[in-house]
Amino acid sequence: MIQKFFHNILVVAFFCAPILVFAQTDQMLLEQKSYGFGLMVKSNGIGLNYQHQVATNKRFGRYYYADFGSFKHTNESKIVNHKVENKMPFVYGKMFHTATIRGALGVSLRLTKPSKLNNITVDLQAATGFTLGVQRPVYLRIETIENDQKTVKNVPYTRELVPNSENIIGYAKNGEGWSELKYRPGMAGVFNVAFSWDQYAQVAKRLNLGASLDYYPQGLPIMAFRPNPKLNATFFVGFMWVINQG
Repeated sequence: MIQKFFHNILVVAFFCAPILVFAQTDQMLLEQKSYGFGLMVKSNGIGLNYQHQVATNKRFGRYYYADFGSFKHTNESKIVNHKVENKMPFVYGKMFHTATIRGALGVSLRLTKPSKLNNITVDLQAATGFTLGVQRPVYLRIETIENDQKTVKNVPYTRELVPNSENIIGYAKNGEGWSELKYRPGMAGVFNVAFSWDQYAQVAKRLNLGASLDYYPQGLPIMAFRPNPKLNATFFVGFMWVINQG
């Protein structure tokens, strides 16, 4: 019921956001553009993000957003198998290494303007668009005994091939699975509060505090023994360098 409710919100917001964006062009006074590039720390990983704003009047503007980053399941927990040699940390039951690519279009509302006493501007930003989950199968190094000799094999994680963690050494070192990438398309909503200073400088700085909501109709499988919800919420903190153009 909750997932269906948020799914309906995303669908409505996806169709409404572009209307709100282009409705502002009728009130255009002087377009001011800014391009932001930066790093972000998420509640489920780390990443890079990009923002492009076009001010269409004194308060509103068009807002373009994109990011790329890792995505971890909330129940991931690394363990070490002390029964084997050359052991390395791994997450037992993890099926895919996952990254996400997100692109969105929306609006930006300026809440405060810089002044002589306050050099910080605050913008409220919202956008909807698409997300793509990119997943690479997890390969593990397994210790087995063949002809009374220990042998190490790289195998993809499945419940049948790896029924328990007793013989796992760690993740495969040679990066298998790149030819087996899987792509999971979905819808995304991004909400952000941006704090910028040195706004009138050619290169300004920005702190972002925000959240994103992603819905994957086909699901985003990561863990074998845990629920993998279709609807995923992410909170993030980011720092940007912003190039201003009048």
